[in-house]
Amino acid sequence: MASATVMSDYLLLQPGWLWLIPPVLLFVFLRPWFIKQGWLKKHDQAIPATSVRHPQAIDYQPRHSGKLRGSYFLTARFLATRFITTSCSCLMLLALAQPVRLGTPIDTPATSADLLLIIDTSISMVMRDYQLNGKRVDRMTMTQALLDRFSRRFSGKRMGIVVLGEQPQILLPPSEDKDLVRHMIHQLRPTISGRQAALGDAVAVAAEYIHSEQITDETVMVLISSADAPSGKLSPIAGVERAIKVGAILHTIAIGSSDVQTSKPGELIYEPVDLKLLQQMAQMTGGESFHAVDVTTMDAALHRIEQRHQQIPDNKSVSRLYQPLYHWPLLTALLLLMVLTLLPYRNGKHSSHGLSAP
Repeated sequence: MASATVMSDYLLLQPGWLWLIPPVLLFVFLRPWFIKQGWLKKHDQAIPATSVRHPQAIDYQPRHSGKLRGSYFLTARFLATRFITTSCSCLMLLALAQPVRLGTPIDTPATSADLLLIIDTSISMVMRDYQLNGKRVDRMTMTQALLDRFSRRFSGKRMGIVVLGEQPQILLPPSEDKDLVRHMIHQLRPTISGRQAALGDAVAVAAEYIHSEQITDETVMVLISSADAPSGKLSPIAGVERAIKVGAILHTIAIGSSDVQTSKPGELIYEPVDLKLLQQMAQMTGGESFHAVDVTTMDAALHRIEQRHQQIPDNKSVSRLYQPLYHWPLLTALLLLMVLTLLPYRNGKHSSHGLSAP
């Protein structure tokens, strides 16, 4: 059990190279037969030489023990050479298989799904009915400040922006650059895309983008609007039906009061936020609806949406660091080749009592 646990810490990134080991072993085993058939040339074969003996040693007969020792030496050297060359070949193939040791698991933090922020830019966003840091601010300023704070702590990978006006459009496709996201948020101005808000068209534009880009990961829409007197070619419900077809979830955050109010005496009267419509739009996609009665509730709504769509990584796919080990079989093969060059060479065909001449 312990050995199995130890072996599980090692991995071959390219195990296909090990399939070459059997052919290499087969070639080494059949090499003498190939040489005998004349298909291969024996490179270590000594050049034939003519033995010359001293005249006074004409009757000298070498002992058989010397021949036996020479034969044993040649056999031992042949086996050692064969073993070393075979081992080097296998070690180099093992190095090509890229052995690695698995390190400690890397803790992958939970991430949130991609967000598409549908931000209202109609004339109603000029209403100064919120307080931020003790100062009365308009809806757009409050929305920008909270979205800036939210984007800084956002744990997901990408955020995008859809301008909600008379002609909704994608202002920023989902991006991982949070600095760019914050910059584009602060570029928004009331009436930048007309005085009215086409709710249904804006949701349909976001859904069409998800469909055209073939986004398979979970994408969440966050609609920030007062939803008062919606305009556009599509009704809000028709736009939500487009989102349902692409599998997107829509959350809504209502901006403004539910009572009739004016910015200043003598100015236009703005319709109250349509909480019922925003709730219906969210419920149709399985989302939630929030009413940002103050800065704190809107900040809490954004935090709730992020927490709901956190994606906890699967334990089976936990990332681990790789420690390369290929240098060890390469170093071992190099040492074996050095040993091979240091093996003494002896020509067994000629006795040490004779002189060899070419």
